Amino acid sequence: MDRRISPRVEWHGPVHFRRQEDEPFLIGFLSDISTTGAMLWLPQQLQVGDPLEVVMKSEYDPEPVHMHMSVQRKVEGERHGYHGYGCTLEIHEPWEHQ
Repeated sequence: MDRRISPRVEWHGPVHFRRQEDEPFLIGFLSDISTTGAMLWLPQQLQVGDPLEVVMKSEYDPEPVHMHMSVQRKVEGERHGYHGYGCTLEIHEPWEHQ
């Protein structure tokens, strides 16, 4: 049984992410996204509750999309050196982008 309240869209592609405003962006991968969350594969180990700023390019918008997310769950094990995280979208004022 699928408990999602919004449909997800598979969207395989790179994203830039960081945990804090003063950190540089690193590269991870997005595997799917919905209006409430996303599945990310990142090279860092994170904890449930960790905040993220995620930047992705959309085929529908010429400007990169900046999103704030929070890690809600971790996938057991890793794949090719990447860790899987189910994240929820958060509503925040954007950080200044460098």
